[in-house]
Amino acid sequence: MTEIIITGIGLVSALGIGKQAFLSNCCQAISGLKPVKNFDTTGFSTNIAGWIDNFKPADFMPSRAYRKMSRISRLAVAASLEAIRDSGLELSGLNSERVAIIMGTAYGSSSYVADFYSSLLEYGPRGAQPFLFPDTVPNAPASQIAIFHGITGPNTTFCQNEISAENAIFYARNLLLQDQVDVVLVGGADELAPIQMACYDALGIINPVKCNNNELPQPKPGGGIILGEGAGILVMEKEKTAQKRGAKIYGKLESVVLRGAHAPLGHYATDGIAIEKAITGAISQAGLNLFDIDHLDVAANFSKELDLMEYTRLSKIFASQNRLNMVTPLKYLMGSFGGAGIIRAAAILLSMHLKQSLPQVNINVLNSAGKSPLKWDISDREPIQKALMTSTTFGGGSSALIFSAP
Repeated sequence: MTEIIITGIGLVSALGIGKQAFLSNCCQAISGLKPVKNFDTTGFSTNIAGWIDNFKPADFMPSRAYRKMSRISRLAVAASLEAIRDSGLELSGLNSERVAIIMGTAYGSSSYVADFYSSLLEYGPRGAQPFLFPDTVPNAPASQIAIFHGITGPNTTFCQNEISAENAIFYARNLLLQDQVDVVLVGGADELAPIQMACYDALGIINPVKCNNNELPQPKPGGGIILGEGAGILVMEKEKTAQKRGAKIYGKLESVVLRGAHAPLGHYATDGIAIEKAITGAISQAGLNLFDIDHLDVAANFSKELDLMEYTRLSKIFASQNRLNMVTPLKYLMGSFGGAGIIRAAAILLSMHLKQSLPQVNINVLNSAGKSPLKWDISDREPIQKALMTSTTFGGGSSALIFSAP
């Protein structure tokens, strides 16, 4: 049986830039949610998001490379540099046509889209800013990664809201299993932009929490989504390929299952049937049973619809296992965005590899709508061996992934 493994991780997140800073903050449940300073939030019901306030592209690449990139492309290329370096890959020694770049993003560069459209309205077609246009398309981050590294293999971008990165992982795994490529840089990325926050706010689905710079944000569970941004890249290979070059192995991707669902526009499929099918399908695909799973990483993002649905379905599925009454809702610490699945996966893999415990909350928090306190358990536990990661997006669509320790 062909094993698909992860050998490199690159992260630019509100929880930290680079895997060491990220894991340190993550394991201590140090929140990346903070007042937004890079644009005016006065007219919104919240001024809080999981935004990255200390990213400097010059720390990763020369100005000639990044000066025409949008923020999301800069984040993605920086994460790719970290991941490739971490994996020990020598791209110059590989057939570039056998290296793939598969990305997931919900909206791409919302800021460039807004700026380009504004210039079009103000100056007309001949006055629109042409240098903005190339990065307005969602596949720009994947293309910028390919250009920067000289990679000429398959290049694909998936956009399915909050499971965009999970779709990318699914496709990347299939490329490797079908022997179409030798290595995949699989990633997820999104940027936070004023137009994006304005749209979510207009729909009334943002958590209406505000605080000043000296306060710790305390979003109410069930009160609405907290937006975020970030980029993550995983280097995926076949186990035999990685072993030949003596690469370290963070963990194995045992299974990925995607399921569709009917849901009203802007809402989650609250019956939870799709996520239950995805979970049971992933466990079956991996050749495991419920008792093999020792960690639950959930999609919960402070939205009452999503959190309650996950609580209901997970409680039903794992009713016989009292030991799984604790879950890790990482979006509670970094915000919600389409590429978040890669960063959540990276947290699981780093935890497995370094044997550091991820923070958890009691699953009842997902059902409390703010009545139960959001208290993180950061105590040391047994190292994760088999982790289940669930994901669901508004508008329909769910996924379940299982990772195992090497």
